[in-house]
Amino acid sequence: AGHWQSDSGAVCDDGLEEVTINLDVASRVVAILQYEGYDAQLLPEYADELDGYKADAFVSIHADSCNVPGATGFKVARVAASAIPGTEDRLVSCLIKEYGQTTGLPFHKNSITYDMTAYHAFGEIDPQTPAAIIELGFMGADRKLLTEHSYEVARGVARGIVCFLEGK
Repeated sequence: AGHWQSDSGAVCDDGLEEVTINLDVASRVVAILQYEGYDAQLLPEYADELDGYKADAFVSIHADSCNVPGATGFKVARVAASAIPGTEDRLVSCLIKEYGQTTGLPFHKNSITYDMTAYHAFGEIDPQTPAAIIELGFMGADRKLLTEHSYEVARGVARGIVCFLEGK
């Protein structure tokens, strides 16, 4: 869960904090995956467990800022200097496909930032652990989806992870 146990992340003028959305959705993703029989963990933004972390998949969950009027959509990226680019590209593709279909949000391919492709956790986990970061949507225009329909948002992320794990 991005920013959990570390900071608030983006904050809207009315006080809505990114970390609140991230933790809600990440908790739901873990619950969905566990219900479906997967061994899923919820980790804070900065955790000792990240050092050399090994898993079948690692997904960091974030929300985009409120200060881009009218901006809507989501982003998914992997580390730029991947040790396993083909595998991580498949994880990214599954997340894009399933999340987009589940939420109806458009994918913002051309707005992926350096902070996403150089996300700190990518350098901490085992380089053979497939990893991706997702920006679930914008806290302004996509607020209703992110706050009132967080189960659907989480279901989209979980479906993307299952797509990857099942090789679809």
